[in-house]
Amino acid sequence: MEFPDIQQQKETLIESFSYEQEIAPQKVSVIASPYRICPLGAHIDHQGGPVLGMTINACTLMAFYPGSDDRVRLKSKNYPGKVNFSLADIPDSPGSFWGVYPRAAALALKEKYQLRRGICGLLDGMLPGCGLSSSASVLLAYLHAFARVNEMDLSPWDYVNLTRRAENHFIGLNNGILDQTSIVFGKKGHLLHIDTVDKTVTRLEERRPENDYRIIVAYSGYSRELTTSGYNSRVDECRVAAAELSRLAGRPGAEMLSSVELKTFERFGPQLQAHIGRRANHFFSESQRVMDGVAAWNSGDIETFGKLMNLSCGSSIEQYECGVPAVCDLQQVVSGADGVYGSRFMGGGFGGCVVGLARSSHATVVAEEIETTYKQLHPEVAEQAFVRLGRSDDGVRFL
Repeated sequence: MEFPDIQQQKETLIESFSYEQEIAPQKVSVIASPYRICPLGAHIDHQGGPVLGMTINACTLMAFYPGSDDRVRLKSKNYPGKVNFSLADIPDSPGSFWGVYPRAAALALKEKYQLRRGICGLLDGMLPGCGLSSSASVLLAYLHAFARVNEMDLSPWDYVNLTRRAENHFIGLNNGILDQTSIVFGKKGHLLHIDTVDKTVTRLEERRPENDYRIIVAYSGYSRELTTSGYNSRVDECRVAAAELSRLAGRPGAEMLSSVELKTFERFGPQLQAHIGRRANHFFSESQRVMDGVAAWNSGDIETFGKLMNLSCGSSIEQYECGVPAVCDLQQVVSGADGVYGSRFMGGGFGGCVVGLARSSHATVVAEEIETTYKQLHPEVAEQAFVRLGRSDDGVRFL
């Protein structure tokens, strides 16, 4: 039920890669780019809302060495096909469906920096496509590799902005900065409070005794692809809500909901189209849940924090109107298990995972019960679905 040990995975990856490439192991560099969970702050980072993030001990690992020319040569242990292209002439099609990510990372960098040297690399993701920001995770791995071999000195916020540029403009996902900021600034034993407008990060220390809780990661068996789900359309609806509320208040021009005051929504919200009003309702209520969650976390009140997670998921379903049936079923199973403080789905609810917090003393038994119950409900994905127990961990780093 535990995630694989990252150091052991690193050694296995180096051994495999160095043997295949006929290169000395000591010449291989390895990046660990973790996945993140977002206990509170669902669907509001793209509207300038406050969010909470935490990196966990599951990640994308990338073994690589500098190329002798400007070519990018990559293989993945998770997906078929190869990636092979020149940085001087980046093609529209990178050669495999997962190749859109190194292509996007290179294009984002080339807008401001010179890329003269390519990389040869092998990737291994522990949870690809499961809704825990694997796209931001792998993009940050590529960005760090390109930066190292081309001797670039990039700041943490450079990496955040480059990742968002790659996702928004070269992949087509209209997300905010939650994922990449969590992964760049993640620190073991801390929850991140991210102000997505001011772009500040506050690290909140755990106030409960060590090992008092475990993170449950329950994969539904259904992968998700946000660019072809309802994710982008929801973002557009939030922007419509912001524009309409600001117009009704006599101060037109708001492009996102964080630019609209709560009292404006309370006064003019009933005049919005029903589904647009629900999106705005979710934004304002979720923003308050984040602030309540910060207070609960700082006081060590994980019970209240868990209840807020359940409320967040309920609002995602009812007000934001996302969540496919299987993932909603899984969230009910997780939150209904004895010893679970609360849970909500990740990845927009369009497939992917449910993340919960559970008492350490109950965690192993609870995880087994969740997996068994869910597979009975959805036998069609019994071979794909699984439950893992995780912990907080540091952000993206070279091992």
